[in-house]
Amino acid sequence: NLDGTFIRDNILCLKQEQHIKEICPARAVHLRGEHNLLNALAACAIAVAAGISFDAIRSGIEKVHGIPHRLEFVRHWHGADWYNDSIATTPERTLAAIHAFEGRLILLLGGRDKKLPWQGLAAEAHNRADHIFLFGEAADLIENALSNYEHGDYPYSLEKYTTMQDAIHAATQVVQEDDIVLFSPGGTSYDAFKDFEERGELFKQIVESLP
Repeated sequence: NLDGTFIRDNILCLKQEQHIKEICPARAVHLRGEHNLLNALAACAIAVAAGISFDAIRSGIEKVHGIPHRLEFVRHWHGADWYNDSIATTPERTLAAIHAFEGRLILLLGGRDKKLPWQGLAAEAHNRADHIFLFGEAADLIENALSNYEHGDYPYSLEKYTTMQDAIHAATQVVQEDDIVLFSPGGTSYDAFKDFEERGELFKQIVESLP
């Protein structure tokens, strides 16, 4: 019966003097991971105690997007949340990114191979992804790794493109309500870009320009 903040039905709530008020949807917290939700709850409690309005709290939460190119929320478009994780230049980092989400995933994988194994990522992708779009030099390697595993619980499709731009366009054709579109390549950017920052910036520009 103590006052404080908590999550109920995926909504951040405040209990104050026996009254419960809704602050904002949990999805407004763009930083992935349970620890970031707990941090948001703590920040809400402090803000309310300081007399800050709920509207200002909501606005502040929605503006925090984290470190550029690291599971960075880009945009909510056609009912889906689009994330830029261009910093993921190894399969292991992409695997960690997948674990940060629940539900339907659309994955964009590719770039230049670093001579690292793709099998672990491929196994998880089969279990979690609804659509996978491959691009760049490593596309064939990733496709071969994926072919070693049975399909998972989701309707599964795999398409391969030469460029990241074409892969993004293809993703726009299949996206549905409540999808997560995750750009977490698993390979380096050097097959087509100066660095992962340049690659991530182009991804963001394309997504932000979608009509």
